[in-house]
Amino acid sequence: MVLEAQLQQAVLLKKVVDAMKDLCKDVNFDCSEKGLQVQSMDSSHVALVSLLLRESAFAEFKCDRPTSLGMNVDSLGKILKMCGQNDSLKLRAQNDADVVSFQCESGEDDRIADFDLKLMQIESEHMEIPRGRRLPEQHYKVVAKLPSAEFQKICRDLKEFGETMQVKATKEGITFTVQGDMGAGNVMLKPRAAEKPEDAVSLTVHEPVSATFALRYLVNFAKAAPLCGTVELGLGPDAPLLVRYNLENADNGHLQFYLAPKIDE
Repeated sequence: MVLEAQLQQAVLLKKVVDAMKDLCKDVNFDCSEKGLQVQSMDSSHVALVSLLLRESAFAEFKCDRPTSLGMNVDSLGKILKMCGQNDSLKLRAQNDADVVSFQCESGEDDRIADFDLKLMQIESEHMEIPRGRRLPEQHYKVVAKLPSAEFQKICRDLKEFGETMQVKATKEGITFTVQGDMGAGNVMLKPRAAEKPEDAVSLTVHEPVSATFALRYLVNFAKAAPLCGTVELGLGPDAPLLVRYNLENADNGHLQFYLAPKIDE
């Protein structure tokens, strides 16, 4: 076996795949003793998806040698749909095999679903993106943390009015603005403390930043909201926007999206 892994909660991987599947068609899962990683551009090469699912997120994890498992994201989503809310998931891949096998087991062990997914050869483009556990704070002039459900609602609401959204952050707050044929509107979130960290809004502003992004991508990124109560946004002048979700908690890893800003023609 080159890879044997067990996730106590299959639902974690399911949420990750649901968040990726509108952006990426086929991806390589790069496996090493550190866990699973994905780096993939979306089909239009505007957005980058980066996943790190650490070995510590698994109940058991064994990877004998680094290997790449190419999978169709849609097919993977269909397999994970078979897993119930409390099912555990086993992943297995043999050396040089052309399939990866999935086994969903219900909490009571009375239902086991097996599925073999055909692996694909995917040309992987190597992308240089900022790595590391934490955001390189100096790289982003603004780092905002806000409830992921609120970010999702703002993106969905504003998408009805226009195609691009301006994100503007100052020490006073972060403002999301859209201008469309019927008019213009904006939502401003001011920093706020809360008993639950996932209800708080916090802003670290080294200098004010304003940038414009295509809303349809942001709506897609926001679909990852079920992964984590908070989302972290990294903004810099002329830098890609970073949208980052921890996989329930930072120790499990994260799902990150990068989006190039729209430059005014």
